[in-house]
Amino acid sequence: MNEAPMRVRELAAWGLDQDEYRPAVYRGDSDSAQAFVTRRAPFETRSAFVESGDCGLRERLREQESRADLRAEMAGLDWSLGVVDLRLLLAFQRRIVLDSEAQESPLPAANDWNRLMDLCFAKPEPVACVAVRSDASVLLSSTNPNLNFRITDDSSNPVAIHLGSPFFEVAQYRDRWFLRDGYHRAYRCLRAGIYHLPAVFVCARTIEELGAVPPWFFPEEALFSAAPPQVIDFLDDALVIEYHRSPLIKTLRITIEETYTVQGENR
Repeated sequence: MNEAPMRVRELAAWGLDQDEYRPAVYRGDSDSAQAFVTRRAPFETRSAFVESGDCGLRERLREQESRADLRAEMAGLDWSLGVVDLRLLLAFQRRIVLDSEAQESPLPAANDWNRLMDLCFAKPEPVACVAVRSDASVLLSSTNPNLNFRITDDSSNPVAIHLGSPFFEVAQYRDRWFLRDGYHRAYRCLRAGIYHLPAVFVCARTIEELGAVPPWFFPEEALFSAAPPQVIDFLDDALVIEYHRSPLIKTLRITIEETYTVQGENR
């Protein structure tokens, strides 16, 4: 596992949460950030959907729409595909964690829709984690915070290891537009002056469908305030604090238990 320090950019203008992994000393001033954002003009909701013309994009989007893994990821949601303007998206995620030693691949040009499509509709990551087995349990560990279990429809393999969505996702919730998944990609593209990306659009009916469930993310009162956090704010040093910390290791435990019941009894 990677042990190099991670660089963290954290939106500070909306208050800091109780994060035990944030060092006491960091670069930036959270009080000044909060004062700065109160002077912003009231937020005006605008649709983040972009009319992109054709550019061969419609056919590529139709191809993506038929992907089995995309349909499985979006099961139960009201979704479609299109092009989004990153500058108009709100951020419910407080932090972006960047690998200080990672070699980033070059970004496509702003008008290279084929490569932008590959960036936003990536192939699923191969599962990479450390497994420790015993007679009664299995421990799975990874520095990837998206490591989780998914229930499947396959009776022979009812539980699968999953590393999160590979798709760039935005969501509309209560008439505001949010970045749902893809914060690292959005940060890199905004920094490079790339503002329009193909994306999955989700019409979220609940905060759970949006994905902004505490304690890791901003509360609803911040997201629906007069000056909510925006994705582009991650680029503004006046609104963030920055620090380094060691990588966090996420661990999942599978415990093996055997029980017997009489057939027909309630389980």
